[in-house]
Amino acid sequence: MTQSAIALLTEFPILTLFLVIGLGYLLGEISLFGFRLGVTGVLFVGLAIGALSPAVALPEVVPSLGLIIFVYAVGIHSGKAFFESFRRQGYRDSLFTVAVLVFGALLTLGIASLLRLPAPRAAGLFCGAVTNTPALAATRELVHERAAATGVAAEEARRLSEEPVVAYSIAYPVGVIGVLLCFQFLRRIWRVKFEPHEEGGEIMVRDFVVRNPGVIGRTIGDVLGLHKELGFVISRIQKGGVTDIARSDTTLNEGDIVAVVGEETALDRARQIFGESSKAQIELDRSQLDFRRIYVSSKDVVGKRIRDLDLQNRLGATITRLRRGDVDIVPAPETRLEAGDHLRVLTRPVNFPAARHFFGDSIRGTVETDFGSVAIGMVLGVFLGMLPIPLPGGGVARLGLAGGPLLVALLLGKIERSGRVTWVIPISANLTLRQIGLLLFMAGVGTRAGFTFAGTLRSNGMEMLAAGAVLTFGVTLGTMIFGYKVLRMPYDSLLGLMSGVQTQPACLAYASEMASPSEAPNLAYAAVYPAAMIAKIVLAQLLVAWVGR
Repeated sequence: MTQSAIALLTEFPILTLFLVIGLGYLLGEISLFGFRLGVTGVLFVGLAIGALSPAVALPEVVPSLGLIIFVYAVGIHSGKAFFESFRRQGYRDSLFTVAVLVFGALLTLGIASLLRLPAPRAAGLFCGAVTNTPALAATRELVHERAAATGVAAEEARRLSEEPVVAYSIAYPVGVIGVLLCFQFLRRIWRVKFEPHEEGGEIMVRDFVVRNPGVIGRTIGDVLGLHKELGFVISRIQKGGVTDIARSDTTLNEGDIVAVVGEETALDRARQIFGESSKAQIELDRSQLDFRRIYVSSKDVVGKRIRDLDLQNRLGATITRLRRGDVDIVPAPETRLEAGDHLRVLTRPVNFPAARHFFGDSIRGTVETDFGSVAIGMVLGVFLGMLPIPLPGGGVARLGLAGGPLLVALLLGKIERSGRVTWVIPISANLTLRQIGLLLFMAGVGTRAGFTFAGTLRSNGMEMLAAGAVLTFGVTLGTMIFGYKVLRMPYDSLLGLMSGVQTQPACLAYASEMASPSEAPNLAYAAVYPAAMIAKIVLAQLLVAWVGR
């Protein structure tokens, strides 16, 4: 029976692929003390099926393709956040994150020396203990290249390239569970109590009467240009009882009423600028001006700044709110539109057809992706990943299929648009691509490493498990103690930063639930995630080069 199953899976790899993904998803949904494996369940099912026979392994192109898709989608989405994280405190947090991971790599060197681990397993141990799949992929690629360069047989080179996956698979569970245990343990030791979350962030409309002599006689554009990051939008202005769109060239006169859209702090700023609050509520009169929710789907506007669209002159319209993903924001003139953005457009009802045509307003268009630009970006990433980087001692390292596409995607995600080429991917399509890529990678590396994994688990599996635990707890406790006691980071932010150090969504979900309803864990995670991702990819390859020297 077993031989028949092996023969069937070997002959039809597409069947093997979907069997691993399907069973892996079911395994990932099983909850044990509130912890789920999630998509990592696919890896463990792949290991189990791959343990049946080395012939069951999926073709190498499957995990390689999945990896490129995954890291490129992550990079495009994180590009802005990555470069913005180097401002103010985010710069400090990113440096701290890199320093922590360097400490983890040095600790791995010590463990490898003590246990006499070969370089591939030491690097895989590091990747599993800090739970980073792209770093594992870069390690596999480098090990295979180094083995092939020494002239070993192709089968032996393949076997060596699976060594990191074996160590990764053993260390990975502790890499997740150990962090969660540290979260709870340190919270109890330090008796952390999260401060009540102040309700805020709701976008409102408030009217103000122009009384400030400093703005009377000036145009709206001139007044707003004197301030940075106002956080509000002027939607309407009433002059002599007549309400119209607030244009940048509209002159402010004493007694004019302006309707301002923004959060509470931004509205307080508006009151200081214009004068005094009004009870007129001119926004309630929708006889002349009205608003509609419109999707951004037209390629002609995606990636462009709101300022450059010249909506006031072109459509007699203004954008008062923007919903991106699950978040409503107040747009600024420099805000670039992305496919899938849901706009609140204010204009005269007669202009609604033209506004919908201008922005596209197609739900289908919000999920469609320009795969031409995606392919170009991936090609650039693969080329970058192939470039050799000199290492101390005469060796070379490469960013590989993980680091190259990730770095290119981060840059393109920051640029967003080059001429008529739009680099960004609609958020819904991005999440789908990311999930597909991760599934392909997990299924591929699981089946290819399964046979070796089974043998290692029978021989020295407990030793590797203990080594992974030492590494995970060392990095986690060191990070949190230094961050809390020395850097004086709030505990909820520290939870997010540690989750970002691990690049582990499961840890972030646990941290967010623990600190709920604080958004600090999410913000800290997003700020350090890209730096942690790149640092792990580089450090894992350095471990391959340095272990055993």
